[in-house]
Amino acid sequence: MNYLELRKKYVLYRYVAIVLAVISILCIAWKVRDTTFQILLILLVNVLLFLIMLFIKKSYIGAGTKLLHKDLDLPSWRQYIEHNKKSNRAIMQTDASLTSVSYSYMTGDFKAAIKEATETLANTKLKPKYRDLLKSYLIRSTILARPDLNREELDDMLNDLTISDPILADKTTNTCYALHDLTIAHKSNDYFEDLKNDFKYQKLEICYYQALNAKIKGQVNKSKELFSKLAQEEQELYIVKKAKEFLYS
Repeated sequence: MNYLELRKKYVLYRYVAIVLAVISILCIAWKVRDTTFQILLILLVNVLLFLIMLFIKKSYIGAGTKLLHKDLDLPSWRQYIEHNKKSNRAIMQTDASLTSVSYSYMTGDFKAAIKEATETLANTKLKPKYRDLLKSYLIRSTILARPDLNREELDDMLNDLTISDPILADKTTNTCYALHDLTIAHKSNDYFEDLKNDFKYQKLEICYYQALNAKIKGQVNKSKELFSKLAQEEQELYIVKKAKEFLYS
């Protein structure tokens, strides 16, 4: 099931719940003569409808998270981005832009990620959560797009970086130094060695940088094992393409 199919299913659930609630209210109005009892029953139906809608929304978010992040279904990512960029709600358009930046980052289109992140950050009404994540993607994409970036330039970029969430700020700083060490300076960095994540792309990214770190350290068997594992994953992903380059070079 892709994102559009998932969305249609849950929209149908919402419509069915609303129709059943309306039918119930009409039946109460028709059958129950006692006004007080009638009002109480109608209130009960509305409360039940509210709770059912909350459950449907929670289930939809959970199913969407699993599809996009735990299963990493890339066609669904594209559908999600295209659908929500057309939304009339500003928050959904912003979420689609962030998702698009993330998609470009995952597939190695760092120029597109930098361009869209920069354009979206120009919106002065952005919520801090979105602004922080976009800044994190922007600086990481910049590092991976510039193989000639030196350590002093990176230091300056990080000094200018303002992320309001202290946990994300610290994580972004450590990740950026690790990316620079492993991909540009070609020296070992153990930052990714103990990291864990429940989402599939993040797991694969951790695996890739562990493999790169092992390669730099001369741990040939470990690096080949990790690169081989990555090579079997979704071929559109940047880290999968790079893993195959290292594996077959």
